[in-house]
Amino acid sequence: MKVLLSTYSCFPCKTSEPGNAWRAINEALKEHEVWAVIADAHRYRELTEPVLAKNPLPNFHPVFVKLNPALQWLSSRPATTAVYYHLWQEHLRGVVRELHRQVKFDLVHHVTYGRYWSPSGLRVLDLPFIWGPVGAAETPPAEFVRELPLRYRLNEAVRDGVRSFCERGSALRDTAAAATIAIGVTRESCAALQRLGAKRVERMPQLALTDEDLAQFAALPGPPPGPLRAICVGRHVHWKGFYLAIRAFAQFAKNNLEAELWIVNDGPFRGELEKTAAQTGVAARVKFLGTLPKYSDVLARLGQSHVLLHPALHEGFGNVCLEAMAAGRPVGCLDIGGPASQITPETGFAAPATNPAEAVAALAGFLERIDRDRALLARMSAAARTHVQKNYTMRQVNAQMRKFYSEAREQHRIHK
Repeated sequence: MKVLLSTYSCFPCKTSEPGNAWRAINEALKEHEVWAVIADAHRYRELTEPVLAKNPLPNFHPVFVKLNPALQWLSSRPATTAVYYHLWQEHLRGVVRELHRQVKFDLVHHVTYGRYWSPSGLRVLDLPFIWGPVGAAETPPAEFVRELPLRYRLNEAVRDGVRSFCERGSALRDTAAAATIAIGVTRESCAALQRLGAKRVERMPQLALTDEDLAQFAALPGPPPGPLRAICVGRHVHWKGFYLAIRAFAQFAKNNLEAELWIVNDGPFRGELEKTAAQTGVAARVKFLGTLPKYSDVLARLGQSHVLLHPALHEGFGNVCLEAMAAGRPVGCLDIGGPASQITPETGFAAPATNPAEAVAALAGFLERIDRDRALLARMSAAARTHVQKNYTMRQVNAQMRKFYSEAREQHRIHK
């Protein structure tokens, strides 16, 4: 087939939205001729073109799309990137109409951004249309938001307001109506897609691991003996919930004087995290490791730890949770969004997202159980590796997407 992918965020890497797009392109190329519309912003062109010059991909046609130069400044500021993205998708309608006139596509697929509340410019083409996987429908209970500092409460209010505004707009509902198959990442996102009027909603992960990834994580040893080490890995932003991890660790650490919590990476919320560690009396045992120079350094720290804590308030997927389980580390999270959708009772623990006090106490209890019962920790470690190998491989995800492509084409043919 001739397939058109909408990949606003895309360049050759392994992580986050650009990596998801790059994997989708390479997978589609195994069977189809592929065109991908990519934003000519955020350095995507300059990061992609040199790689393609050295390693050409047969049957791949990147199309870099740029808005009016007068609007380019919107793409360079975090506060206005969402505005630029929306304008880019609206501009894309004319671009893809002209591309389709020239190429005559068989199927279109929106890949990035992978969030349910943004309309896709692909909606204007009367073609089999795959939308997703998309996420970002998770909403933390009000009790969690109320205890955040004011600026972060305002961030959450803006996020909720933007999503609500977009949900009421015709562009988003037209995208849902046009989608032959809409794919959500979590139960919350699937429910949002159904609410928007998508005809057929499926669920699948936003990321899976290659055989190379699995081998890399399998090479890490199981949880070591000695005092418990919990670890958090990710940007220091409020919604990752690392402050809840610190509070849970502090409760657990009262009776476990040698335990430590390691926090990898950095970000604007670090000061609040350090304040939480000081207020809970565990500042000396919460180790802020900063941004490690190489990914292998992150893996080494993961290999020296026992459990990943990732109590995010709204995480669309949470790649780090999947990677931790592949490395044999159980995951402690909230029963919200991507992390909760990945784990099972045998491979981790989802604390009830009722209120912060109950969630923190439940996570502290989870740390206590696996520290006290190292045989349980070993069983969870083995089960976590097996769970990822059985359910989150690129082979499985790619086979499912190929199936969706075939079914979308047939479904569209029947309903024309």
